[in-house]
Amino acid sequence: MKEDSIMEITSTTRSIVLNWIQPSSFERRFELHSEKGVFGKLYFETVDTASGSLTSTDQTTESWTFKRVGLLNSHITIRAAGTNDNVAIYRSKLFGDGWIEFTKGSKFHWKSISGIGSKWGFANEQEEILLAMKSKWYSPLKIQASIEIEPKGQGLDELPLLLISGWYLMVCSHYAGI
Repeated sequence: MKEDSIMEITSTTRSIVLNWIQPSSFERRFELHSEKGVFGKLYFETVDTASGSLTSTDQTTESWTFKRVGLLNSHITIRAAGTNDNVAIYRSKLFGDGWIEFTKGSKFHWKSISGIGSKWGFANEQEEILLAMKSKWYSPLKIQASIEIEPKGQGLDELPLLLISGWYLMVCSHYAGI
């Protein structure tokens, strides 16, 4: 299956819909699909650590690692794969929402968009929704989601990492809680 790039897919002025798919109920492996094919992956190595990647515009792959650290004041470090330097840190607040802060200074609010917690998304500091993920639970073992990227979110440099980070947070919440 051809891998598309995130920039090719989001070069439009309308909302974009993507899907996180779990191919097998027995593995915590997920694929991010567009109508053209797969262009992202997330794999949980343990309950607290995961690796994710997206294909970029020049068909190279950007890869990151995610790790939950701390007990009372837990947070999630996000690093470029193969480095010890944080690209971003996610700090959760009460009820599962929180902020992802990138080392270059940008901040995005991860928050529930629906009252029952099945739809979550990232908003900018003005609280404008940039992307939303709606969970589709097929069974306790298999989870999936549809993602809608709003036009305001499509040109963001941080979009690839927001797509993977949001799904990481939803999967952690489903399996273990954050």
